Amino acid sequence: MTTSKGTGVRIYVICFREDDPLRNTALKMVRKGLATVIRRPPPNALVLNPFAQELLGPWDKTYVDMHGLVVVDASWKKISRDYFIKIRGKHRRLPYLLAANPVNYGKPMILSSIEAVIAALYITGYVETALKLTGLFKWLKTFLELNREPLEEYSKVKSIEELIEAEKLFLKKPSSFS
Repeated sequence: MTTSKGTGVRIYVICFREDDPLRNTALKMVRKGLATVIRRPPPNALVLNPFAQELLGPWDKTYVDMHGLVVVDASWKKISRDYFIKIRGKHRRLPYLLAANPVNYGKPMILSSIEAVIAALYITGYVETALKLTGLFKWLKTFLELNREPLEEYSKVKSIEELIEAEKLFLKKPSSFS
């Protein structure tokens, strides 16, 4: 399989088409040739799942390298664990971050699809690719500014225990990380 145009990594979108297609961040990645819409991910692809037990860490880079990164694009008002039951792959949830998208600004963990992809790429070592994606919406630079400290910390941890401790530090700073 080839990588998405210019990203160096395969980014896949499972799209439930529950949001306005003109404002949909996942579909904009697709329109720009940076992601591909799929029905089923490749085996062992890394699936971003806000309900997963396991946290995403730098060690998950292997799955992203070999099999790609999958984001499930659905409305936060409708999404549930049921959306993920039949999706195969390595399910991971992102550590604690704040949204910067116009709909959920400042809310913890209510990220848009593109925010989730940027965070996952940053944490797994695809920093340049994450930075490239911030050009798709003006407010994505704010997402990186708002979350720079935790993203840096999460990307440097060496174990799940260190990641859990880092996440706990940022959970104690609910309004902002600065």
